[in-house]
Amino acid sequence: MPVKDYHSDLLIRLADPEHAALYLKAALEATLQDGDREAFVLAISNVAEAQAMVRTAASDANSVREGQLAEAKKIDSLSVETLLSVLDTLGLKMEFRSA
Repeated sequence: MPVKDYHSDLLIRLADPEHAALYLKAALEATLQDGDREAFVLAISNVAEAQAMVRTAASDANSVREGQLAEAKKIDSLSVETLLSVLDTLGLKMEFRSA
């Protein structure tokens, strides 16, 4: 049985904005339960990488966007403003609902 490269397969799936949104929602919920902030930052990084691949295929990447996405990879610097900026760059928004 051939072995799949998990990360490459994940990036292909995360190129779909709907899948990316569900992935980030699940990652945030898990982080809120277990407090593993690093896992949520990794999820954002994965979505950013997937979206950058999509953009690169269509056109050259914008250096401002690349800077924002690189900033999101730094756990200590992930502020609300940075998170919102990265989500905006990725074409995503946060939504809250009552449980």
